[in-house]
Amino acid sequence: MTSHDTPQALPQDADTDAYDRASLAARGVDESLTFARIAERHLERRSLLKGLALAGAAASVPATLTGFSGEAKAAPAALTFESLGETKADTVTVPPGYKSQVVIQWGDPLFPGMAPFDLNAQTPAEQARRFGFNNDMVALFPLPYGAQPKLGGRFSHPSYLMAVNHEYATGVGQFPDYPIPVSRDATLAPRTLPTRNHVETQMESVGVSVVEINMVNGAWVPNVNSAYNRRVTATTPMDITGPARGDTLMQTPADPTGVLAKGTFANCAGGLTPWGTYLTCEENWDGYFNNRSAVTDATLKTLHASWSSMNNAATPATSTDFTLFWEAYDSRFDLSKAEGVKEPFRFGWVVEIDPYTPGARPKKRTALGRFKHEAAQGVLNASNRLVVYTGDDERFQYAYKYVSNGRYNAANRAANDTLLDEGVLYVAKFSDNGTGTWLPLDFATLNLLSPGKFRNQADVLIRAREAAAVLGATPMDRPEDIEAPRDANWQGNGKVYMVMTNNSNRTTTGTNAPNAANPRASNISGHILEITEADNDMAATRFTWTIFLLAGNPSAAAGTNTSVVWNGVPTFQGPAFGAPDNIAFDSTGNLFIATDGTAPTTPTCNDQVLVTSTVGGFPRQVKRFLVGPAECEICGPLLSPDDTTFFCAVQHPGEDGAVVDRSATNSKLRRTSVWPTGSVPRPAVVAVRRTDGGRIGS
Repeated sequence: MTSHDTPQALPQDADTDAYDRASLAARGVDESLTFARIAERHLERRSLLKGLALAGAAASVPATLTGFSGEAKAAPAALTFESLGETKADTVTVPPGYKSQVVIQWGDPLFPGMAPFDLNAQTPAEQARRFGFNNDMVALFPLPYGAQPKLGGRFSHPSYLMAVNHEYATGVGQFPDYPIPVSRDATLAPRTLPTRNHVETQMESVGVSVVEINMVNGAWVPNVNSAYNRRVTATTPMDITGPARGDTLMQTPADPTGVLAKGTFANCAGGLTPWGTYLTCEENWDGYFNNRSAVTDATLKTLHASWSSMNNAATPATSTDFTLFWEAYDSRFDLSKAEGVKEPFRFGWVVEIDPYTPGARPKKRTALGRFKHEAAQGVLNASNRLVVYTGDDERFQYAYKYVSNGRYNAANRAANDTLLDEGVLYVAKFSDNGTGTWLPLDFATLNLLSPGKFRNQADVLIRAREAAAVLGATPMDRPEDIEAPRDANWQGNGKVYMVMTNNSNRTTTGTNAPNAANPRASNISGHILEITEADNDMAATRFTWTIFLLAGNPSAAAGTNTSVVWNGVPTFQGPAFGAPDNIAFDSTGNLFIATDGTAPTTPTCNDQVLVTSTVGGFPRQVKRFLVGPAECEICGPLLSPDDTTFFCAVQHPGEDGAVVDRSATNSKLRRTSVWPTGSVPRPAVVAVRRTDGGRIGS
């Protein structure tokens, strides 16, 4: 999620050019199975209907919309706010008639009796009791448990538990005295390791924060006295559940039975369950491990080699922003040590946290597979089976969904505990004719296709990427957020929206040439797909697909790499934007789109939030609702159930600079943002409300 589609030597960033071109052959994937090839063949068929597409666009508007409330609704609420212009201002910009506030920021206390945050006095013990760094996904849980805020109402529900991910730690962006990496200044020598205090404080700065927030005089205010407040970090014990529990690859010297993991980090997006728990996703976890080249076990070395960002033998002399050297003080991050060689298998999972029970141990739910999870949004089908959609955020990886064997029990919360352990994980295969199939990652099937490759179902899920390749799933262009609209009873309506952030490796000729699904060479802007499950059943094994929107510049000429034209039709009208990342719906069906790395498409605008309707044909009408401060990423877009507050997380303001000025001349070592404090850049959660308290957007 933090990655930008420009060349960077950042282990934290899974989106690397070297991996993109080499990994298909290494994984035994036929390039004809990539989404690019399938979509190209699909275009050949669709081009025969090009004239009909132009005529049919206006006729494609459905009369009603279901899935956003308990009953059928008319088209989504009209978007009446004034669309913003482009801006590079170091602030949060919102339309006239709206106001924004910082709800909570990095370092703010979560418990009573704590002093204000001191940038120069950070310690692990202090950070473990404060709001974490680089916030990402935002989720709300009404207080008390079981409360039902009115959908689309004018008056907001007064109290929530807010769960927030903290994706990753940095060095010079977090500590005034952190050793300067080579990537920031190549002239400095000698290089040194970060201190134990740096590393252990970083470990407590990632993971998840849960904090109660209350509406006080028209603003959201954290309640530091709440018994619900907690931190879940890289050192928090958590149960391993599901098919991979106890597997040999999960066993370490510290946990010889493979049932109790230590910590979570690289928490990007996630989701919620109908029974009020939080699903947080471990995404770019591989970059935290070092010394892969020193692994002596041939099998383990091969298994680790498929993770592009896992460090071979990083040293201070070769350090980048994301070379964190955790292994210097915790051997479980050193792959050359017995304590570390299997530790990576215990990451890359979806973690379930119960915000209503602060003492409950988090659970790593292995039935949902191991990869670089971006999201894990739950929805129910008509028979109350739980369905969770999740993407593997790396180019030429896959889109998945999980379907539970059992059914959700609204009357017995505890009875739902096994739904995320007992079920089937599927991976998507896109067909040439605009249809698709969800293929089960099933050991018996895989053993027929590739005898002896996998030991058991646990091995299949630990090596989910390999299993997907064996099944012939379609490698996708960085599937990030995957969201299914749902009503007040958590029922889906058959629609699923799948976000592809960008892919600058799209070439003008050859197997990666432009095609119907990726119509631009050097695709720096990304796109969104719309999936329709067969019979509108979220648990179906077949679907149809189409392009929902091509991000880019509506003014760009057709055929250029920022053109928004697909199959001869502009997909949207409105302000230019690129790199769609996370999405959210309001209660009527409007889609809010947050960007991560929009600059290549809109170099004169910071990352932003756009809004469009989920109904209607091309061109879709898009408006710019929010623009973030300098060098930030906008994460975790979320509407309160009553639509009166829009929440988002502003991650890494001033990313290209430092937390304090450390050079008079080197811009990479100077502060490039002072948001929101006016002096020190601090990631923060923002709430946006109308000045009259009305519905967001309309």
